[in-house]
Amino acid sequence: MLESLQDRTEASYLVTELAKGILVEESEVVTKLGYIQRTVAHAKDSVAVEDAKQLRLLMLSPETAKYFTGSTFSALDGSYQSVAAKNTETQLNAVMSYVAASGLVFAHSFLESVLETLLRITRLCDIAPWLLLIRNKDVSISAIVETGLEPAIETKLNKFIVSLHKEGLLDKIDYLAKVLKCSISKSNIIDYTYDSERLNRIDTLRHQFSHHRKKDYRIETAQADITYVYRTALHFLDLVVHHYDLYGAQRPK
Repeated sequence: MLESLQDRTEASYLVTELAKGILVEESEVVTKLGYIQRTVAHAKDSVAVEDAKQLRLLMLSPETAKYFTGSTFSALDGSYQSVAAKNTETQLNAVMSYVAASGLVFAHSFLESVLETLLRITRLCDIAPWLLLIRNKDVSISAIVETGLEPAIETKLNKFIVSLHKEGLLDKIDYLAKVLKCSISKSNIIDYTYDSERLNRIDTLRHQFSHHRKKDYRIETAQADITYVYRTALHFLDLVVHHYDLYGAQRPK
């Protein structure tokens, strides 16, 4: 039933596009984080000098001097410089954390998109497991009378597929595991083992970043987490490719 929805040729096109997309995206995100880290390191001293000058001007200006009344540092003896330096370091660390968090949020979103495409590939290769997923879903008699059994089931299936978009990252992985009906812990990706606890931690981090509940996140940590996220994408692509004995193909232009 619904074998007409299967299309291994389209699945092969998607495999090639996914593989290329994963490798390109990982390289770009990790490389950009590295460049930002280097840029901040090289600019730190210059920014500190500018911040110190700005603080001194504020302390000496008649309009803003009142805000520094009673301060333990002064613009006259140079004690303000250490305060300015500490503030510069705090601000730059915050910038780095913001950039690192943005990189993880982007990678997380990309992985979710990859999983949705992989789920689509499984339907293109074998629709039967998907019919089992919706076997307990009700199909109205009126829908069957109006359109026939297969169209009614296809409509129910499509609604289920749309609902998956709202599911969380780990839920999408659970559905993929149910469809593949195999162990998802190891694939042919070198030096990679699927770790649901680590991925759950990354998923929680992404949620915290999205709601501004976490401020401290180092670029070094982000690079490791982001690399793991993209390795996870390759891991599940490899599992799907080998499960269905798929080969990549270039989509005709």
